[in-house]
Amino acid sequence: MSISKYVVRLKDSHDTEHSATVYAESLYEAVVRGLKMLEHVGWESDTNETIKRVEVEIHQEPTRHIVDVPKLLKWVQDTAMSMSPAQDYRKEKLRKLLGIKKVERTKR
Repeated sequence: MSISKYVVRLKDSHDTEHSATVYAESLYEAVVRGLKMLEHVGWESDTNETIKRVEVEIHQEPTRHIVDVPKLLKWVQDTAMSMSPAQDYRKEKLRKLLGIKKVERTKR
């Protein structure tokens, strides 16, 4: 996969928009990197606020995606072996970005 430029945007509970520009190999990696970048620069959600969706703009291709963050996290944390080693690699890379410890995989 090639690295692309992404802009990750979200609106908080006060309807304030926040965005971060990141470089990543995939949409999901961009979401994780964008959320991490926003945390790094000091943005915090309110105590009871849950980020449900972010908007991602890809600057190499005119494409827009809206990602359901809880579904993304569930997919990343699913340790069952997939049919594709490439998908397993992408999930492991995202786990590392999220700081999730390596876990034993289960066969499907």
